[in-house]
Amino acid sequence: MNAQKSTFNRNLSVILVVLFVLSLAGLVYPELVASGGDVQWPMILINLLLLSIPLILLYGSIYVLVIAGREHAALGQVSPSLAKIIHWAPRVAAIVIIVFISLFSLDVFETQASPLELLGGLLIHNLPALVLLVLLFLAWKRPAVGFVAFLSFAVLFIIFFVRSIFGLPNLLLFVFPILLVAGLFYADWKWLTPLPRPNLEEVP
Repeated sequence: MNAQKSTFNRNLSVILVVLFVLSLAGLVYPELVASGGDVQWPMILINLLLLSIPLILLYGSIYVLVIAGREHAALGQVSPSLAKIIHWAPRVAAIVIIVFISLFSLDVFETQASPLELLGGLLIHNLPALVLLVLLFLAWKRPAVGFVAFLSFAVLFIIFFVRSIFGLPNLLLFVFPILLVAGLFYADWKWLTPLPRPNLEEVP
């Protein structure tokens, strides 16, 4: 059983690493094509590092959920070590995606504007991150709230920011990671409570 489990975990890791590399390449390739022969490699490397953040979050969350789901389905609960990971994973993942989203607000400093206009632009650009921060605060000790809140936010993000095929990268970088955060909160809510065992005294 342990050998089968190790083989499954290893195969899953390989598949997710391959998907991570393909996703990263797919996101960077249009930029390489658009640059023609004048490739700014320092900027490409910076973009690779930044884009790696949500992708690691995405595929790492998938790994945790699949492993935990198999264990919960087989045993009715998860091991203590995995339970600890599941408990902290959605909270850490939410912080990571909030920081990643807030990085896009730094573009306002490239504009020629007054300090007050910069502050207003910074606030507007950080509105999604601030909303997620409030949701995380509400969900910190209530994983059920985290599941519903982050799932709802992901749906709203799709409605407002994925309106055409050009918005598909937003699915990979924002929506899917946020959905996975919701999934991790669900696992924290449902899977960390062992299934009730039958009362042997009541069995005829």
